[in-house]
Amino acid sequence: MTHTTRTIWLTLLLLSSTTGYAAAEEDCRYVPGPPDAQPAYASEPQDGEIALAWYGQQTTSYQHGVLGDAIEAGRLYVKLQNQSGCGLAFTLPEDSVFEDVTPRIADVTGDGANDVIVIESHQQRGASLAVYGIEDSQLVKLASAPYVGKRFRWLAPVGMADFNNDGIDDVAYVQTPHIGGILKIWSFRDSSPQQLASAGGFSNHRIGENFITGGIRDCGNGVEMVLPDQRWSQVLLVEHRSDGQLNTQVYSPQFSMKAIEDALACL
Repeated sequence: MTHTTRTIWLTLLLLSSTTGYAAAEEDCRYVPGPPDAQPAYASEPQDGEIALAWYGQQTTSYQHGVLGDAIEAGRLYVKLQNQSGCGLAFTLPEDSVFEDVTPRIADVTGDGANDVIVIESHQQRGASLAVYGIEDSQLVKLASAPYVGKRFRWLAPVGMADFNNDGIDDVAYVQTPHIGGILKIWSFRDSSPQQLASAGGFSNHRIGENFITGGIRDCGNGVEMVLPDQRWSQVLLVEHRSDGQLNTQVYSPQFSMKAIEDALACL
């Protein structure tokens, strides 16, 4: 994390007003998150919408280290567009952490306002993909997919896109990308989680890396996911079909980061 980035965050939080923030953020003090945590910025947010999100309150209570170290976050912060005063915060209970580096901002509930998509891990139940948003001027958890079900089992988001053509972004992720690689797509429309698709044989993360490999593209023929296969031997293109099945094609018979970048660039 650069000094410039940290200064921006502190400037955002140390504003004049002391109203309009959650109790977890008393006195408007920013509690630093993991050293490699990075902020997420919304694209063209409207007034009162979530414009900025980041992780704070670093903790070593969950010694997994899948992202390269055992420092995770216990608190999620957001700042609203043109909001005066302090940002909003949500603090997890002691049995959970945000096992993530950067939140993601998109409207996945379909209410016309930005949500924050995070990886939330429980001491005994492992990781879950969760959605946070604003209700009654507070940052709250709106919905989540089921936990993986076992301690130290993780998931890695692929990204958000409208996979089922209902006009609302859905969320794709790879569950247990290191030991099973199940690609899942979830709809959170109306804050009601519904699994749209699931298939094995994929990955998008290697233990120790603090970034996700691959993502989502639309080269004019619809939304496709760009992913390595489970063995990291190929680069795949995956399409969610109207019948709910996942159609997979080989983009490159040999894996390389250049092939991933070329696929995402529609080359």
